[in-house]
Amino acid sequence: MNKQDVIPEKGKEGAVENGSPGEFEDVNASGHHQELDRNFSLLSVSAVGITTGNTWAALGGSILVSLYNGGAPGVIYEFIAVSVFYWLVAACIAELASAIPSSAGVYHWASVTPGRKYGRVCGFFAGYWNFFAWIFGSASMSAIIGNLTVSMYSLYHPDFVPHAWHVFIAYLVAVWLSCGTVLFANRALPAINNLGLFFILAGCFITIVVCAAMPGHGGRPGHASDAFVWKDWAADIGYSSQVRESQPYAADTL
Repeated sequence: MNKQDVIPEKGKEGAVENGSPGEFEDVNASGHHQELDRNFSLLSVSAVGITTGNTWAALGGSILVSLYNGGAPGVIYEFIAVSVFYWLVAACIAELASAIPSSAGVYHWASVTPGRKYGRVCGFFAGYWNFFAWIFGSASMSAIIGNLTVSMYSLYHPDFVPHAWHVFIAYLVAVWLSCGTVLFANRALPAINNLGLFFILAGCFITIVVCAAMPGHGGRPGHASDAFVWKDWAADIGYSSQVRESQPYAADTL
C-alpha cells in the first residue's frame, strides 16, 4: 500500500471517516495529515520553553539599564511585579492549551474563543502581532549575544576599544548562525535545546553560588547592606527629584 493510500478522508470537521485511528500513522490527533517528523520529546519541548524564555540570562545581559532604573530595589521589586503578571499569563495559556491543544498557539486560540463573528479578525491580529513579537524577541536576544561577545573579548584584551559596529557584526553573526541551525540542522534542534537547558540551569546555579560566596574574599568588597538591597533607590533616568523621592515610599509600602 502506498503512502497516499493511507491518508484518510476528512469530513466537515476534519475528523477521520474511514479506518480506525491506529491504522493511519501519518494522521495526528486532530485528524490532519502530519507534515513534519515529530522529533521532540517531553524533555526537549520543556527545554524549548525554558530556553526561549531564558529570563535570567537576558536580565544579566541588560542589568546595567535596570540598575539605573531604581538600583537594586528597582531590579528586585520590578522582577517580583513582572513575575506575578507572568504567572497570570501562564495560567491563562495553560487553560487554553488544555482546552484547545494545538501547535498553532495564540492565533488558533484567538480564532476559536471569540466565536464565529469575531474569530477571524481576532485570529488575524493575534497572529500578526505574535509574528512581530517573535521577530523583536529574536532581535533582542541576538543583540544581547552581540553585547556579551564584545564585552567578553574586551575583558581579556585591555587595549581593545569597542565600537557600535563591533556589536552589530556580532549581532549579525548570531542571527545567521541561528537561521542556519534552524534551516540545516533541524534534526539536531531537540539536542541543542537540551544542551541549552543544561547550560541555563547549571549557569544559574553557578552564578548564584559565586555571587553568594565570593564577596569578602581575596580583597573583594563584602556583601551590600540591607538598605542598599531593599530601600536605597538610585534612579538616574532623567525624572524630577520629586519622582525620585516618592520611590522609597513606594518601596516601604511594598
